[in-house]
Amino acid sequence: MDSYLQTIRVTFRSEAAARRARLGIAPLYHDLRAAFSTRMDDTNAGSLGVAKVMANHGQKGTFYLNRLQVWWEDNAYTGAEMSGDPAGEFPPRLLAGGNSIGGHTTSHEYMPALSKNLAFREIMGIRVALEVQTRSPVLSFTYPYVSFRTEVRDGCDRTDLEAMLLRSGYYQLAEHQYNADRDSGLQDGVFVICDGDTDGGRYTEAALTQPRAEPERPLFLVTMHPWVHAWGGPEFPKLAEIYRKWSGRKDWWYCNQNQYAAYRYQARHAPLQASVEGNVLRAVLTRPDSLDLNDWTPLTLKVEGVTPGEVVSVACAGAEVQPVALEGAYAFDLFHDRQRGAIEVYAETDNPENSDQFEGTAAGAEGLRALLYRKGRVLTLALRNEGGRALEDLRVVFRLPLRWEDGVVRKHVGSLGAGAAVTLEVPLTERADAEHYTDGAEYNVAQVDFRGSRRVRLYVTCEVPGGEPPACFARHGFWVIGPLPGDMDEIDPQVFAKSFREGPPPERTYTVPWGRSLSWRHFPPAEVSFLDPDIIPTTGRSNTIDFFKWHSSRHFPHTPIHYILSGRIVSPENRTVRAVFFPQGVKRLWLNGQPVKGAELALKQGNNDLRILYAPPMGSESQFSERNYGCYFRLSDARGKRMKDLHFTRPPTP
Repeated sequence: MDSYLQTIRVTFRSEAAARRARLGIAPLYHDLRAAFSTRMDDTNAGSLGVAKVMANHGQKGTFYLNRLQVWWEDNAYTGAEMSGDPAGEFPPRLLAGGNSIGGHTTSHEYMPALSKNLAFREIMGIRVALEVQTRSPVLSFTYPYVSFRTEVRDGCDRTDLEAMLLRSGYYQLAEHQYNADRDSGLQDGVFVICDGDTDGGRYTEAALTQPRAEPERPLFLVTMHPWVHAWGGPEFPKLAEIYRKWSGRKDWWYCNQNQYAAYRYQARHAPLQASVEGNVLRAVLTRPDSLDLNDWTPLTLKVEGVTPGEVVSVACAGAEVQPVALEGAYAFDLFHDRQRGAIEVYAETDNPENSDQFEGTAAGAEGLRALLYRKGRVLTLALRNEGGRALEDLRVVFRLPLRWEDGVVRKHVGSLGAGAAVTLEVPLTERADAEHYTDGAEYNVAQVDFRGSRRVRLYVTCEVPGGEPPACFARHGFWVIGPLPGDMDEIDPQVFAKSFREGPPPERTYTVPWGRSLSWRHFPPAEVSFLDPDIIPTTGRSNTIDFFKWHSSRHFPHTPIHYILSGRIVSPENRTVRAVFFPQGVKRLWLNGQPVKGAELALKQGNNDLRILYAPPMGSESQFSERNYGCYFRLSDARGKRMKDLHFTRPPTP
């Protein structure tokens, strides 16, 4: 984050008192012992009912939303009456009473299964959309399905997603003790209740009363879905009961998660240097910029080592200071500088075609016309002030996907006079392993903050067409046939696979007992560019077939479901490699006509035929898994490194 300096002058009744005094930042707002908040996920109309219950008990929280154009509603909840478009009407009702909005991706996909460019688009894009549409800051995030890693990637997916969040400007991840094993750079929370479970489940109220070390100032979260059935009915009685028990504690901060995140970040990352001149203690605070914090919560500072009566006054040039009554110590709230006030206007200008034609753009807020585009390895932002007054404090933060080494690039323009223009160019350097990060359309963002007659944030975006992944990725190297039922006497998937594996060339289309024809196929690149390129698509659809039983085009009424994948690996030499896949789904492997046991493949020089019998797991274990999109398959050496000189290629026929 950018930072700025604030100078604080504390005047004492004597020089001796000034020299005894110690000035420090309280670990939590007003030196309270813990924070208590509510996390609710998804664009669900039941959130309106939750917000009512929260307001009745003086509670605050954060609603983590997907795109605002699609709201769904529990059948049991009827409190979503509205007069207009829910995308415009619901957010103000959720924000009322001091709540905040958080990001939960645009379309609620299973994140580890997505291509890196689409994953960044889901994370960064929802922040842009929500800030513009709700006119409120977004700095906290939650993962769809609480899913951010899979065992086949050795932690790389989690690391990549964390980098995307940080590049997008998030620094609060409202997941349960996310940093228990390591510090991710993202702050987290502690779940105390999850979907109405108060009976000794994984998350219980016992966490609220556990002894904690003095520096710990945890964020307790009531979470995670505004489902009527989970909370006891349309009036959410279970939720109301929790609030009755845990509201009104004098040593807890009832806050939204923006407030907690901003305060804790400042308490951890704002150094304070003090010196004494006579009876005045002079302190310089290096404070994170409020635009990067994306919240304007004040800091509580404590003066210790003296009695409260020995403090005469506190002042900070350019910022408001308010005394705080704390037992045994003098304390005060220090606000951000007045010229660093909250954003009043949010706006967006898009360039989905990556055009470099500036004159085709429209003037935006305060008359600022803007265009972002990338040509080659240079990202360009053109700005022109067509308003009637100068724009001040103009700062640009470029937020870039993982293909590029530098994910956050800041440019300080300062003032842009009426009629003036400026062009900013950002040279881009690819990361060493860029081939895994170039798949699909690339989404680039310039966050432009400035002051005109109001304080404005303008998002300027562009999308650059992406290419297909290199042939060392498995995605396009296979023919697929299926789904095949695993619960019908008329067909045995293994026998079906054996018939074409050992017999004459396979037929292109088969007549099957369940009244359909079944054909070998492969998906056009445009249909599956949303997927991680290590996934061989079987459904070509998002999420799991089992999860969407209500959708006739996605539901196949047989369990288990099998697919047969027929592909080819081209090797420059004889070698043994390691195949990485989910063993629960890969039921059989055949290499060059021979069954394979384990994960080692003995490749010969040239073409190697690979056949896979694949059955994604169904039921509860499968609902939140990339295995429902297709078969994850990667080739690596003994150290787990990708074999880039091995190529997957789809044979002319299955």
